[in-house]
Amino acid sequence: MSGLTGAIGRCGAGVTQTPVPGSGGEARRAARTAALAARARRSNARPLALLPSFGPPLATLLTGLSAYVTQELDDRRGFLFLPIAIATGAALYFGAEYEPLPYAALVPVTVFTGLAIALRARAFGFHLFALLAAISAGFALASFQVQRIAHPVLPAAIEGVEVAGFVEAAEQRPRGSRITLRVTRFGREGQESKRQESKGPVPPQRVRVTLTTKQPPAIGAHVALRASLAPPPGAAYPGGFDFGRSMWFDGIGAAGFALGRVQPSPPSGPLPLDLTAAAWLDGMREAIAGRIRSSLSGAEAGVAVALVTGLRDGVPEAVEESMRVSGLSHILSISGLHMALVATTVFFVIRALLALSPATALRFPIKAWAAIPAALAASFYLLLSGAEVPTQRAYAMTLIVLAGVVLGRPALTLRTLAVAALAVLVLTPWAILDPGAQMSFAATLALVAAYERWGHLVSAPDITGTSGTVLARALRIPIRYIAALVLTSLAAGLATAPYAAFHFQRLAPLSLVANLAAMPVVSLIVMPAGLVGSALMPFGWDGAAWRVMGWGIGLMARISEAVAAVPGADRGIPAMPAASMMLLSVALVATCLLRTRLLLVAPLSFAVALWLYLEMPRPDVLIDREGRTVAVRGADGRLAVMGDRSAGLAGRFVVEQWLSAEGERSRAGAPDVVAAAACDPLGCTLRDRQGGIVALSRDPASLEEDCRRARLLITRNAPPAECAATVIRIDPRQTPEAMAAFLASDRSGGWRLVTARGDRARPWEAAGSATGGAQPHHLPINSGATRRFSQTDPIDEPDVRP
Repeated sequence: MSGLTGAIGRCGAGVTQTPVPGSGGEARRAARTAALAARARRSNARPLALLPSFGPPLATLLTGLSAYVTQELDDRRGFLFLPIAIATGAALYFGAEYEPLPYAALVPVTVFTGLAIALRARAFGFHLFALLAAISAGFALASFQVQRIAHPVLPAAIEGVEVAGFVEAAEQRPRGSRITLRVTRFGREGQESKRQESKGPVPPQRVRVTLTTKQPPAIGAHVALRASLAPPPGAAYPGGFDFGRSMWFDGIGAAGFALGRVQPSPPSGPLPLDLTAAAWLDGMREAIAGRIRSSLSGAEAGVAVALVTGLRDGVPEAVEESMRVSGLSHILSISGLHMALVATTVFFVIRALLALSPATALRFPIKAWAAIPAALAASFYLLLSGAEVPTQRAYAMTLIVLAGVVLGRPALTLRTLAVAALAVLVLTPWAILDPGAQMSFAATLALVAAYERWGHLVSAPDITGTSGTVLARALRIPIRYIAALVLTSLAAGLATAPYAAFHFQRLAPLSLVANLAAMPVVSLIVMPAGLVGSALMPFGWDGAAWRVMGWGIGLMARISEAVAAVPGADRGIPAMPAASMMLLSVALVATCLLRTRLLLVAPLSFAVALWLYLEMPRPDVLIDREGRTVAVRGADGRLAVMGDRSAGLAGRFVVEQWLSAEGERSRAGAPDVVAAAACDPLGCTLRDRQGGIVALSRDPASLEEDCRRARLLITRNAPPAECAATVIRIDPRQTPEAMAAFLASDRSGGWRLVTARGDRARPWEAAGSATGGAQPHHLPINSGATRRFSQTDPIDEPDVRP
């Protein structure tokens, strides 16, 4: 973030768009405002020509609204709302329950565009239908892009399948490693032709496989292995992060683990060009990482490698966790901070070198010349770091800023951010679903808006009583830097807090303190040393630069650990509904972009979001997708867990996800999570908040007693015909979705069952749609109602046994 601060502060006062009094820009703006106001008055009480006459109150309201909208869009600011509209349309597409027709969105695009053109003489009508046309265009764009990248998903779990393919990605993990294969053969030799003849399921194009070996095969290698594969997993609970959807947009159609060793295999064809380039870049990353590790060790080496190459395998989990708690985790994610520091450092170094020649500095545009190597450095850094979505956004922003420098235009404005957002949305509209992209754009929007409004206070602080003195001149630079850092940390921290709360259920209340202490170290020591080390590596003199970088990383890590150790630094909060997150996004956009009384939309949206958050119902029972782990909310309002076995139950990944959604991530792995469960070799029981028994059967021998005593029974086996309990049976041979059960508040004993994906049929949910989906359903207690989840039996309706 401080890199952006530096870029804003050093690239000149072009950040603000306020015209100089008496200039031609002010005159044009005043003339445009007068013309638009006259147009609004001519519209009288009918801002929308297609609507009938209204009474005086509504007509006055619409006239005032028209005037406010006209004022907001004055001075060509309407372009700032274009990416907002495109993103809204994309969000509507991704939120649909069923896949829309590929070209359906072209109809509203055409209709609304035509209406906007027809009403171009009426400000309110034109802006309204132009907005609707842009939203429809975003919907259509997302639909087209999803159809373009559509790929098959493994329909059901499969054991011991032979897979061969090129290694596209490889990463080391705390336990073993993980690779992504571009599949060239799925099944044994000769099965491909048989599958095509029988018109069987199309195998996935890419699979992600976890290996037991610590060192994965190199990118570009062609390997063969046997693996147990399943469709990409969905959310751990309804409303949670959909891991399967994220993997689908990465092109992955199955995930699992290898059985045995990975064997080299001769490819059936040459290595694709994109993998050839990826292998070359991976070799360069590994070479740079090796040079860094030769000079550094431990956490310093892992963090240095992550900052320079984007390889985060070597960062210790303890360091990552302390940086998450202290609010410094953004340093490890290569985005705007790193791209800005690389580009601005190269820019000013080249410009300083060119300025050493007075003749060159006076005759030629050295500022524009310096922007070219800065752009080349940013391009190389993009490729070297893996080109993740936040890095792409930062790269687009950097190129636009440098283009502005070359053309002599303002360097960093809201319009620059809008262009970068449009570029990302056009190429990857699903970026709006990515937590990193959401937080990246939110932080940048808040930063640019904050500097447009208050940047002049940071750039020229007033030191009362010492103006013009030696002390004033000596203090001006550090005070300006500290003020800029405070403004940057506050703006970015407040803007990203809703997204951190929604996706990760945690806040970092001490992030301002941590960033004030750590960012000077990162900006002035860590990143410049890394850049110098990279430049000196071809000459063999990079060791000293890496050691300086390691010293700075150690100092940063100590700051992070100190802040994370403060009581209350890790503030977990319960999960919020998607509606609250969307309303908080509206509040953020309104705060940053609106300038009239329409700004009141921000506090109104915030209040409604808070109300929805506080009124959100919490599930009484959570069940994982395999029926092996169950959590029950007790009378104390906290979750207790039981499972198919007791060993390691509290530390399971799904349990960590459930506790995180409760705002109690720190309980993961704690003994009290499983202490309340009464277990024996046949099964476990827990009591719900009304005192009823919820049973998890481990063995068919427990079913008779569970049916007699429990009000809700979760089992993998067929229950007795006369079972009095409400039964949720999960077929262990299939892959259903995680579920949540809500107990009726009126003590009637009814259950409302909700699955993670619900009644949805989308390309990335092919595995779930094969089951027929599951709508929220009420199951009465002691009726013998049984829900059986499998892929051969639809689960739309319960099988009610007599």
